[in-house]
Amino acid sequence: MQNERNRLRAAHEDAVRKHDPRQLETALTDKLMGTWQFLDIEVAEGDVSEEIAALKYKRHVMTRQNLTLDFFMDRNVFRRYRGKNGDTEVTGSFKISSRRYGDESFPYLRVFRDTGLPLYDFLTNMSTSRLKNQDNVSMRAAEDNWLGVSVTDDKLYLTMYGKMELTPNGWARSGGIRCIFQRAK
Repeated sequence: MQNERNRLRAAHEDAVRKHDPRQLETALTDKLMGTWQFLDIEVAEGDVSEEIAALKYKRHVMTRQNLTLDFFMDRNVFRRYRGKNGDTEVTGSFKISSRRYGDESFPYLRVFRDTGLPLYDFLTNMSTSRLKNQDNVSMRAAEDNWLGVSVTDDKLYLTMYGKMELTPNGWARSGGIRCIFQRAK
């Protein structure tokens, strides 16, 4: 009986260690530090034809060629970000957190703006006010500045949830948008 209890306790402690969100958040923060150069933007599948989306975003990418994001520690305590695109600059602080769905942890980047445009607007050239008619989850994610984040050694993927839709007044968010960055040398 005691052996079974010890075995179950050890298995539980291993599972807790394996899925500890702080380890994921710390490792992701360490990988995120540095300067990232904008590469591309992708639109998730939706009702809009791929050709129209490709044309729109080819033009959009041209205006984002000089866009960079810099993640750094201020006084070794505060996690900060700075974004630049030509004369436009945004600054603020950030936090990595994660949510667990089943056995999988999904990391999120939450930004707290100090100056400049909100990060959503800065990255996509679209305002969160265009989300007025969208579902509450997408609207709340945009207003709270939660972005899905994934980092490899040389690539950064920031995913904004919702959908994209072509309207007479331009693009409106109604599908997922993924911004891809490459580590600057």
